[in-house]
Amino acid sequence: MAYISYSENGDNPLTKLLGHNPILLKNWMTLLDSFYENCNFDPSLQEEVRKAIAYQIGCTYCMSHGCPTEVIQDPKIATAVVFARKVIQTQKQITESDIELLKNYFNDKEISELSSFICYGLGLARFGAILNVDATA
Repeated sequence: MAYISYSENGDNPLTKLLGHNPILLKNWMTLLDSFYENCNFDPSLQEEVRKAIAYQIGCTYCMSHGCPTEVIQDPKIATAVVFARKVIQTQKQITESDIELLKNYFNDKEISELSSFICYGLGLARFGAILNVDATA
């Protein structure tokens, strides 16, 4: 059970927690839509990164949308997931060598998009975990 009540605003348990402030919810969802509509990544890459974040953070609602793939065959996706996991582990500093590894598969624009997508997902999953969001409400 979530630690606070669900609002009337939002389409799912996570957005109903954000929905206590409708303007914040609207802007948060606009940014999420922007990632999926305007980034240059294959949807499977975004989904693997999203699942890695969900399971690393422990957001019940986020995890309810699928488990991370155990063995990722695509080296570009695997590299993105490894990077996301390192970003999530706040005690580990991201180094220039981490970015150099990304440059084997991503250009600078894509690295910027990937990094911002990871940070957005990290914030959303932490929000859900902090408030103990339910998988369903």
